[in-house]
Amino acid sequence: MNRTAAPANSVAGMRDLAGYRLLRSLGKGGLGEVFEAAAPDGSIVALKAFLLREDDQGLAAAAFVREASLGQRLQHPDVVRVLDRGSQGEYAYLVMEFVPGHDLRRHVPAANRLPLPLLLRTGSRVAGALAAAHAIHVIHRDIKPGNVLVHWPSDTVKVADFGLARLGDAFRSRTGVVAGTPGYMAPEQLAEGVIGPYTDLYSLGVTLFELISGRLPFEARSLGALLSQVANRTAPTLQSLLPQVPPAVSALVAELLERRPAQRPADAAAVAERLLSLSRSAGGGPKSRG
Repeated sequence: MNRTAAPANSVAGMRDLAGYRLLRSLGKGGLGEVFEAAAPDGSIVALKAFLLREDDQGLAAAAFVREASLGQRLQHPDVVRVLDRGSQGEYAYLVMEFVPGHDLRRHVPAANRLPLPLLLRTGSRVAGALAAAHAIHVIHRDIKPGNVLVHWPSDTVKVADFGLARLGDAFRSRTGVVAGTPGYMAPEQLAEGVIGPYTDLYSLGVTLFELISGRLPFEARSLGALLSQVANRTAPTLQSLLPQVPPAVSALVAELLERRPAQRPADAAAVAERLLSLSRSAGGGPKSRG
């Protein structure tokens, strides 16, 4: 998680929400702010709070509770556990296990890039978490480095925000913004078409591409230009940018980044196995990186 400190009262001057004491801000996202918080029993948790405007308190709060309950159904060792959810006044909140460490955004810059075996092993665990979600018909919709939390000393990898996978849709009519993070979104998601497990696998491909190369497959100054690139161009291969990348790794990422869903791998569990095999081929036993 982002450990950038901020005043604990940065959400409308609040220091307490539904019995949870807000200790410090861990970061802000498009739909809310995440806090380190103390639960009523004294345990430390992560709490994400959303300010609901007057025009959407009824619909969006109901959607929040419904969709957050998906996070409580999804039990997997590499998924952040959802502990509680609800609403109080004009706020909705989601309480999750507190994960020490940081998210994978730290490892995008070249100076802190992960060794390839460790990166592939981490990607395998993310794909395994996706497989568990897809098995209960949950699509994450926002896989990106910022939603993968890691703590290398304890060999922890946790995918965050499964409980929020569809919450963005409840806000779309208010904001007019497509739910998700455009640079990581599949063509069908950007076009607001039919999405499925293949959509998350595309985003996993973008995430792997960025963590290996330090850049996104498609980069544009406007959403319109990005839409055009994603819809009409083939993503560059990792080997075209970094010849030292093993051909099998470049090939798998290229498959994940296929424009047509039917051309992508169909099963996240199979992708997890392929990534783990590639990690072992690259010399990937248990390793840590700070």
